Amino acid sequence: MDIQAIQQGLAAAAATITGLRGYPSLIDAINPPAFAPVELELSYDRTFQAGAYGMVETLFSCGLYVSRGDSDAGRAALVGYLAPTGPTSIKAALEANRSLGGTAKNLEVERVRGAYRLYTIGLTDYLGAVFDVRVWS
Repeated sequence: MDIQAIQQGLAAAAATITGLRGYPSLIDAINPPAFAPVELELSYDRTFQAGAYGMVETLFSCGLYVSRGDSDAGRAALVGYLAPTGPTSIKAALEANRSLGGTAKNLEVERVRGAYRLYTIGLTDYLGAVFDVRVWS
């Protein structure tokens, strides 16, 4: 399992949405709209195999951030990113290549939480949401 490669794969998958910037990790200054894995939880030995360590399951919390300058426009942009399907759907973009180019065995976008909250990055507030993405590797 290569966590950095998976983070890069998540960022690249999100960036297939026109105008959305994907970052492999959260940085101090972003250019919205932006998507980045911000936190993870690891679960080891998810399968039982004689003489093998088993599969690793990772839950990535990925942030989506849009401009707050015009909150109506930011909220409207979030609607498309939160949709389960469509050209601006984060779920559809991430699940289009569930192996992330061979770095994972599978992935699933499980849920969205914290939608329409304000998130502070550096000194700037953004409207956003958190996507929980489970990856098996």
